[in-house]
Amino acid sequence: MEESAESFAALPLTELSLRDLLQRYLTEISSKKSPVSHAQESRIAQHLSNRLGETSLAELTPLLLSQFRATRMQEASAATVSRDLSLLTEVIETAINLWHLPLTGNPLRSVADPLEVHGRGRLLRPGERLRLINACSRHSNPMLGWVVRIILATGMRKMEVLHLQRQHVDLTQRVVHLPRTGIFPPRDVPLSREAVKPFQEALSFVRDISDTPLLFFGEPGKFAIRRPYAIDRVLRQALNRARLKPFSCDELRDDAIHRFREAGLSEEEVVAITGARTLRIDRRAAHLQLAALLARLDQLDP
Repeated sequence: MEESAESFAALPLTELSLRDLLQRYLTEISSKKSPVSHAQESRIAQHLSNRLGETSLAELTPLLLSQFRATRMQEASAATVSRDLSLLTEVIETAINLWHLPLTGNPLRSVADPLEVHGRGRLLRPGERLRLINACSRHSNPMLGWVVRIILATGMRKMEVLHLQRQHVDLTQRVVHLPRTGIFPPRDVPLSREAVKPFQEALSFVRDISDTPLLFFGEPGKFAIRRPYAIDRVLRQALNRARLKPFSCDELRDDAIHRFREAGLSEEEVVAITGARTLRIDRRAAHLQLAALLARLDQLDP
């Protein structure tokens, strides 16, 4: 694999097409995700390959991608176009960071996200937020309520929460240490006092579980292996009980990011906390001090 990666990176950009990147991403990265995520990314990648597949990496410019975005906006919703560009961003970031392709930068950073132009998706209103949390907390498995509360309080990605190991949670320092997840670099997530509470409850609940290091997990499977907690179906059930329209975990994360921005946190601070890339700013946020971020988060507590 290392030899293949080296030979791949050694090819001139004029000889590598976007289709080459998409195929490698589906094989090496997407195939390791959940079946649902892999199927969705495969569908998007097929469309991108049909439209842009023959484009060489040397020709992949902001102008070309902006033209694709404008054309695509005439055919599909802003959310659909945003998903197309999001996957394309992830593929290019993977090519730069993991496969070491000599691209000078990601051209998509100069292309506006349709959801940023036309407004973000539906956000939770104060009453909806409380109804959602109450409905999830009443579920027979308390993990649903903890996961939802953690996403809303931290803006962490669903897979970051579900793959979290107990050793990564330091409530004394009020920080969660996230290792590298896929193409996302490791980071430390500071915890507001609101975020500490579900972590305390979850850690107490799993204290005597010794057959998995995970914090959120399901029942042992066929080979006595516990996998990460499957949240999607039970979240839909909880939303139905609360008579709320469907919300995905990505939308809950967006709600948290929006709340941080409304509270006055800078873009750098939001990126440092959530690892978000759609704010389209650089990674200078890495130098921000954990203590300063905790002080800012404490201002959000009631």
